Amino acid sequence: MIVGLRHDIDTVYGLRRGLAKVIRIEEKYHVRSTFFVRIDIVRSEKDRCLLKEITDRDWEIGLHLINTINDSRLATPMDELKRLRGLVGAQIHGVTPCGTTIGFKGDVTWKTMDSLGLDYMEGYGMPQFKVNSFVFPTHLSLDIHYVRNLGEVEGYRRFKEDLMHKLEQDELATVLVHPEWFVRTVQGHSLMKIPLTLLRKGLMNKVYERFLSEFKGTVRFKRYIDMLHIANKSIDR
Repeated sequence: MIVGLRHDIDTVYGLRRGLAKVIRIEEKYHVRSTFFVRIDIVRSEKDRCLLKEITDRDWEIGLHLINTINDSRLATPMDELKRLRGLVGAQIHGVTPCGTTIGFKGDVTWKTMDSLGLDYMEGYGMPQFKVNSFVFPTHLSLDIHYVRNLGEVEGYRRFKEDLMHKLEQDELATVLVHPEWFVRTVQGHSLMKIPLTLLRKGLMNKVYERFLSEFKGTVRFKRYIDMLHIANKSIDR
């Protein structure tokens, strides 16, 4: 059974403060993951060097697409991809839609992502028409869906149930956690986030480490590009 590890870097805060915490936890368990990055949060040479460093250490970088409908008022999706390639100096294999700015808009977003000519993509559900890119099944959002809505204890319990069901059914699942929630709480709203963060309530560090620890001997944790290679080998047989 295989679990793809996904992180979306949506904010400067997540990049500069949260990313290092995710990396430390994954190093402890000898796993690697894929970070999908919005191009507009890379604002300095130090930011660029940080992303370049993790790619050199075998983490994967993918495009977290802002312009999910190819809106002419924004940089084109291809320009986003070209800029990310230039920033990290590495090949980009996959794309996911960012939920803010425009968000996922169904068929038009599938077509926009597929037009980039990348190896794989992931959105919500599956496209109902032929695409050229490999499509991964919809992720389980450990932080926003489970912990935010149900709390650390019940959220993690429900997450495990859903993950095991998906693995028993498909032998493959993908799990999403955002780096920003490793430094501030995923729970509460507006000013309530400050005391909750100070009390270390709703931080993903402990939850994510528990997940890696409990499942390390049961599943194979993979980057998305590794999962794609495994899937292609299965198809070729």
